[in-house]
Formats: sequence, C-alpha cells, structure tokens
Amino acid sequence: MTTPEPLIVALPLDHETDDILSAALELGQRLACPIVVVHALSERRLESDKGLAERIERARESLTPRLATLRAAGLVVEEVIACGSPAELVIETVQRCGAELIVMGGGRPATVRRWLVGSVAEAIVRRATVPVWVARGGPPIGEPILCPVDLSPQSSLGLTAAVRMARLFDAPLEVMTVLSANEEVTSEEARRAISAQLADQATEGLSVGVGVVKGEPADQIVDAAGGAGLLVVGSRGFDPLVPEWLGPVTTRALRHSPRNVLTVREVDIDLERRQSAVAKLADAHDAARALIADGRAADALAMIESTAERAPTNASIQETYAIVLEKVGRAVEARGRHEIAEMIRTRIGPR
Repeated sequence: MTTPEPLIVALPLDHETDDILSAALELGQRLACPIVVVHALSERRLESDKGLAERIERARESLTPRLATLRAAGLVVEEVIACGSPAELVIETVQRCGAELIVMGGGRPATVRRWLVGSVAEAIVRRATVPVWVARGGPPIGEPILCPVDLSPQSSLGLTAAVRMARLFDAPLEVMTVLSANEEVTSEEARRAISAQLADQATEGLSVGVGVVKGEPADQIVDAAGGAGLLVVGSRGFDPLVPEWLGPVTTRALRHSPRNVLTVREVDIDLERRQSAVAKLADAHDAARALIADGRAADALAMIESTAERAPTNASIQETYAIVLEKVGRAVEARGRHEIAEMIRTRIGPR
C-alpha cells in the first residue's frame, strides 16, 4: 500500500490562519492524505544557534493549539519550522515530500503597493509545479466551483481539476469563457467548444452549467468569482527557463478574486521548445516597440503585457511596458513598472 502524497500547508500566525486551517482540514479529510505544516521565521542578523532554537520552540508552542483540530483528525504528520523565505521553505518542502497540493493564505484583494511588490502567495504560485489552493474564506462546501476556459487545449488542465473539486465538495460546476469584443467566435460556437471539452471529462452526476460572456477576461472572471466558492484557474505551463510565467489573466485572478483560488499548472520540461518560446519573447518585444513608434500603443498593450509577465526580470521589456501604460492613460501602473525596471537594473544589471 502506497503512502498518499501529502498536502503542504504554509501557515503564518496571523489573520489568515483560520481560513488556511479550515481549508486544510476539509481537503485533508476529503482527499484522505497527511498534512505537512510549514512555518517560516524571519531571519535575524548575528542570531546565535541557541537563540534560533528558542525561537523555533516558541513557534512550535504557538502552533500546537492551532493544529489541535488537524491532529484530532489524524492528519498532521510533520511540522517544518525554519528560518528563511516562506516561499523558499514551502517550495523546498514540496520537492522533498513529493506533495500533491499546497494550501496557503492569499490575503485580501491587492492594493496598488501589493500589486507592485507582490506577496508570499504569489511568489509560491509562480514557482510551484503542483496545484496551489489560496484560501480566502471558508471551504466551498455546496457552493459553485467556477472554472474559466479559453477554448485552448491547455484549458483541459484546469477543467480536470475543477471537475475533481466539484466531486470532492459535492458542488455544482460552472464553466465559463470570455469572448473579447472583436472575437470572431460566436457565443454558440463557444458553447459547442466547451461542450466538446466537457465530453472528455468525467462529469456524470455533476450539475454543470456553461456560461459565455463578452468583455475583458480577467475582469469578467473576477466578477463571476464573487458568486462562487472556488475559482479554478489553469495556467499555460511551468517553464524551466522563465519559471515565474503565469499569464496576465491568471495573475489578475489570483490577486483580485474575493474567494478561494486553485491554480493548476502544466509542467513542461521540453527545453528546446521552451528556448524557442523565449526567443519569441524578443520578437514580441520588438513588435510592440514598432507599434509604439507607429503611434499604436493600444494595439501594443496586450502583446507587451503578456511579454512582461513572461520576462519579469528583463528591464528593457518592463520599461517598454511602462511606456505603453503611460500612453494608454494607466499612469499609476506605469510608475510601478518604471520602478521595477530600475530595481532590476540596480540589483541584477541591464538585460
């Protein structure tokens, strides 16, 4: 008999703790898998080994009453308390344990500063090769599971996870797609495409709804997420060359969804294909600059936004994104991108 893959629970001791523990308990029981709790301590300069050991022991004492419910359910098998970056510690533990899923908090919808600086949740999602459950509110027991799809083959990854969650929580499944204003696909064609994707899924016995709306994808998805218990987002892939790539829609949904989010990523280790993808980033950047020079900043926006997300440490690309944002009237975001570009040049060097 094989041991089930564990859940990794990234647990701070703050206002998010209760939501995280509630999600961990439900998932651990429903998946019948053990839980490894990870708690990161901040680093202190010149701290002695004795001082660190004492801090670890105090943290363990603080965690003990919080974990009582999980222990009573027979779920906690290990506590990892160490000094360092929370994201680094979680990712290392995932790799060591061969985890199935990460459960963590996601805070409240982003402020402008958090949009610029990011968060622990976002750092983990950007680096994780396993699904990440970002807890916001209680578990989605009986509430709809929302899964946006974009009619591409990659959508099946998120859809499979959404079907699993709908079964796990005995919840209705809502599948939606968002058509842009200039989309050539009709609503009826989109519905047929979604039905074809659902035909490949094990949806027997589930209540499944299909919705097609028009507008800006991230905005429509976040709005719809307000009425769901869980938003399941499939990202286009994990790239070993640019591992922080999520895509603009996934990033916005993660930052702004008011409810629980499950992000699922396809792991792709085909380096030759990914090297080709990285080369395409340079082509996209050149094309965006040509559009700017031609006075077509609005046309360049979608292209450079995607490119900037896929090249988060490239100062030139971030600067070009800032210029486009300025030209389309998004001054606050533009200032943030200028600051990011300058930080990259200062800390990493020009690229």
